[in-house]
Amino acid sequence: MDEIFGIENFKNDITRIKCNPKNFARKAYGNMKDLVLFYAKTDKLIWNEPKTPYTEEDKIKLFPKIDTHKRRYTTIPLHAPSETQNGKTSQTFKGILPPKGRHWRTNVETLEQWDNEGLIEWSANGNPRKKIYLDEQEGKRVQDIWEMKDPQYPLYSTEKNADLLDLVIKTSSNPNSYVLDCFCGSGTTLKSAQLLGRNWIGIDQSEQAIKVSAEKLDNITSNIFTTKPIYELINCEVEINKTSITTTSTSLS
Repeated sequence: MDEIFGIENFKNDITRIKCNPKNFARKAYGNMKDLVLFYAKTDKLIWNEPKTPYTEEDKIKLFPKIDTHKRRYTTIPLHAPSETQNGKTSQTFKGILPPKGRHWRTNVETLEQWDNEGLIEWSANGNPRKKIYLDEQEGKRVQDIWEMKDPQYPLYSTEKNADLLDLVIKTSSNPNSYVLDCFCGSGTTLKSAQLLGRNWIGIDQSEQAIKVSAEKLDNITSNIFTTKPIYELINCEVEINKTSITTTSTSLS
């Protein structure tokens, strides 16, 4: 994959828990995960930051403080690593400088505004920290372990979890972007792309895969948010004489 896409374009390997633990008789660890390899075409990739809702445990653990208005919050340092020379983030704020080897996270004018708005909490020894309120957060950042199990009774042998494809497509494409699935299988990727307003192309050599994919697409119901897919089935046959390889593929587009 590094040779094809370039090692500099590698972003993540993601562990995806695909099923419940299995008790194999073989002398090896059970297999309950996939690896999802994330590469980008260039540094200017589409990235729509995914968020996941906080659990009740998250809310208490990550936002342990409560203000006089009953709002949960936490605090973070106002300074960050590295020093700046003669910059706006190295100036004096309320008579203090950032610690040695660090600089303010923003300019002093913004720090003054935050302080006037009550968004800075001062410790007993005069250390300022920025308040971060729970009710202003969209959720927590998605990490590189995903528990998205595949259907227990799939329509097709390699059918994937629809939430998995929704997450990948929403994060790495925009409405009207093109989504290509070279091995579309049950058509889960194509359905997710359609429901999310993306253009899509699916390819598979299996007639059963094409049938299942078409049925899945045909069952999408049009409404104010979703357009019923209009697609074309294209048969493509390639024959190479003398070298004796004949392939037949069918694609959805």
